[in-house]
Amino acid sequence: MPISRIKNSLVLAICMLLTAACSRDTVCDTPFGAGGAINIYQPDFAALMTVGGTVTINRGYKGIFVRRVSYTEFAAFECACPYCHEVRLEPLAGWDGTVLRCPDCHSQFETIYGNPLEGSLTGCPLYEYRTLFDGTILEIY
Repeated sequence: MPISRIKNSLVLAICMLLTAACSRDTVCDTPFGAGGAINIYQPDFAALMTVGGTVTINRGYKGIFVRRVSYTEFAAFECACPYCHEVRLEPLAGWDGTVLRCPDCHSQFETIYGNPLEGSLTGCPLYEYRTLFDGTILEIY
């Protein structure tokens, strides 16, 4: 067998092993769903009238966590854990809505950019929805 063919076979075998070793989490393919529009002046969303306020709405795949970052800016993240897709993230008690935690794998995520915190089982951030705010209505898409 020619050496070039052996090298090609060896490279192919190594690539296959590396691909098999990667977890599903490597791709960061968190499921997500439809957002929609909310009026922040409705009682269910009143917490969003102040900077730092948070609510979780029953939309998306497992819910959408919304945080008011500034007067005009909102962050909206899918509540499905990027590691355990079927598990809904919950706000970590005592952290004022700044950290979401997976009750299954215990991964934790900050809620301004959605990045995983140290010790999480995934390097994937939370799926982030886009937002558009007109002063009353917050569009999440």
